[in-house]
Amino acid sequence: MFYQPTLTRFSWSTLMLLLLSLGLGTLGCDLGGDDDEDLLGDWEQINSGFPGVGRNAAVSFTIDNITYVGLGFDEDGERLSDFWAYNPSQGFWDNLGRLNTDAQARFPGTPRNGAVAFALNGKGYVGLGDSDQDYLSDFYEYTPGTRTWRKVADFPGGARRGAIAFVIGDKAYVGTGYNDNYLVDMWSYDGKSDTWTPIRDFGGSKREGATAVVFNDKAYVGFGNSNGVAQKNLYLFDPSQNTWTEVESLRDDEDEDQENMESRVSASAFVLDQRIFFFGGSTGGYYLGDVWAYNPALDTWTEHTALSNDCGSARATTIVFSFGNLAYVTTGTAGSGRFDDLWTFSPDAEQEDCD
Repeated sequence: MFYQPTLTRFSWSTLMLLLLSLGLGTLGCDLGGDDDEDLLGDWEQINSGFPGVGRNAAVSFTIDNITYVGLGFDEDGERLSDFWAYNPSQGFWDNLGRLNTDAQARFPGTPRNGAVAFALNGKGYVGLGDSDQDYLSDFYEYTPGTRTWRKVADFPGGARRGAIAFVIGDKAYVGTGYNDNYLVDMWSYDGKSDTWTPIRDFGGSKREGATAVVFNDKAYVGFGNSNGVAQKNLYLFDPSQNTWTEVESLRDDEDEDQENMESRVSASAFVLDQRIFFFGGSTGGYYLGDVWAYNPALDTWTEHTALSNDCGSARATTIVFSFGNLAYVTTGTAGSGRFDDLWTFSPDAEQEDCD
């Protein structure tokens, strides 16, 4: 694949500022391929976009086909605490706690970026993160039926940002991240008893900004920043065995010169049609808009149309969720700006003109 930068590199002072605020090891400019004639994947922009302020390092969870998006920080570096609920079947966003009569729907914790979120047993959970360089360990539970939040047990592994979270069955799993040291520990959470239990450490090197996704009751975790080096390996976690197994890493066999572009930090992932898709991130001073599908049954990778150049912008720390046969992409960053656009992605359609 041929990669073409579409923005200039940032100065080192800007890069260092971003590194301090994001905790990422590789940041820089917008990078995406424009040689996509033979690739499948159709990107379409939803005009209404994300109604909140543009942001990156936000979190999301999905309950009953409603996706909740919140937190993160804006282009001025201000941490945010607002939450929005999106119904893709109606194309409608709801600002939680917008009305004074609905004050309990507002997120009660400290504004933050780099937190984690997950849905478990019909409730949403949000915790950890960075509040002006103060790492956090608190967790909160959201009940959609009553539109209320309550504080639950703190994460016992210690305060951190840039961790991963995923759910398999009736347990949530949280771990890795950064707290002035890169971390490798993993914990399970039981929402019914509000208790945390340590489990086997992540199978790869310690890291922050990794990507986690669940497919067929197993988690796939990879990429991220390990001691300042972007990673490209991918590991499978089987909770029934409490084991981690390395699987086929992302590799572009057709372009050996771009090997470093396979590694990435703060990429996003979603599942559609029995495949796991990984989108974007940052690496080697560049932002990425590429899309790669991993087929667990075949242990193979396939490239799809990138979100870049004429269609949108490459980005990292992005919110991605799926509904029906589409993926939805919103927020994120490609440098000093923050995104508030909203895109849909159909993986097996040909790209339409989106000039």
